[in-house]
Amino acid sequence: MKKYILLSIFLMAAIPGFSQKTERTFIFGHSLINHAEQVNPTPSQETSIPHWFQFLSDAGGHNYAVAGQYGFLPQHANLPPSPQWGFDVVEGAWDADFEEFSDADFTSILLTPANFIQYQGSDINYEGMDISPVEATNTIFNWCNAQEPEMNYYIYENWPDMASFLGNSFPPTNSEWINYNDYLNGEFHNWFIDYHDFVTDANENICVKMIPVGPIISKILNQAPFNEIPITDLYEDDAPHGRPTIYFLGAMITYMAMYEEMTPADFEVDDIIHPIVRDNYESLTNIIWKALLDFDYEDGQSRVFCSEPISNSIEETKTVSEIEILPNPARDFLTIESKDFFETVELINISSGQKLILKTNTKSINIRSLKSGVYIMKLLNHEGRYLKSKRFVKI
Repeated sequence: MKKYILLSIFLMAAIPGFSQKTERTFIFGHSLINHAEQVNPTPSQETSIPHWFQFLSDAGGHNYAVAGQYGFLPQHANLPPSPQWGFDVVEGAWDADFEEFSDADFTSILLTPANFIQYQGSDINYEGMDISPVEATNTIFNWCNAQEPEMNYYIYENWPDMASFLGNSFPPTNSEWINYNDYLNGEFHNWFIDYHDFVTDANENICVKMIPVGPIISKILNQAPFNEIPITDLYEDDAPHGRPTIYFLGAMITYMAMYEEMTPADFEVDDIIHPIVRDNYESLTNIIWKALLDFDYEDGQSRVFCSEPISNSIEETKTVSEIEILPNPARDFLTIESKDFFETVELINISSGQKLILKTNTKSINIRSLKSGVYIMKLLNHEGRYLKSKRFVKI
């Protein structure tokens, strides 16, 4: 397996446009990211996001390492954190016995709140505490940013506790399942939207994005053929802790959000994953990718991807969109008009997720070989930092 992965990485590195990425993530999480106390034991840590993220990352030719700890936001705000988590197949990102957090070279923070606190606003103090979810999150992010500037920050939107929707016990009836998903996509999701807005407003100097894992999984499971999967093959209790299939879906969503690309097309899904998911991996990838692309602010800026920064004012919005592509639509060549110097042009096909990266010293680009469709063009400077982006149509 290891030889196959190394060969795959070597071959992909030789492909024009391939860009190897590194994610070194610290996770402030709980069992909806890493479920260790399983009712139905598995061979390894198949009920965790990092487990599947590692395999997807290997298949994509990227580098991934992780450290994390259990707790809820008030406990996480008691800093510094501790790398409690260890995995069979995932590289550890931090050995606290030998180095400080600031020396671990983290590139991102993934954080999730509890899934049973959404009965009141995220800016309201926890019962019996002098801190709110928003305040706790800001404390964590401020501390992390002081330790390691320029990291990306992701809020992992989980799924709600199921117990209050059950008349008797797990699993839910059909009507209970419907009510549960209505709440997940309604009040529960709106709580996360407000929470994300509060946190981004308080942290304008860093990239804070949100990964809508719960709503996307709900969307998947409530459409054919995925609605044929028995709930007991997905969840094992009313918490509800997932079985491997749920965490695999969560990892697919998290991978696409953090790497900003579709999961590898040639990925071989493990037999422990439900066959309906395994046999429909390609369509799942497309469903998830579209859902992430569509998860925007009202002004069209992405809530998910850090390469498309949030604009907080009309003036900033004008600056970000100050790029012209002529002609648009285009068939053979297009010309880029931008006041900023750029070295790299990144083209992404919105429908397929196909990415092409060009090093260029010219503002004229030959696009004859591109497939017809809608593309996002991103401009990056010589350090690889994002400058601006715009859509164009290839005819």
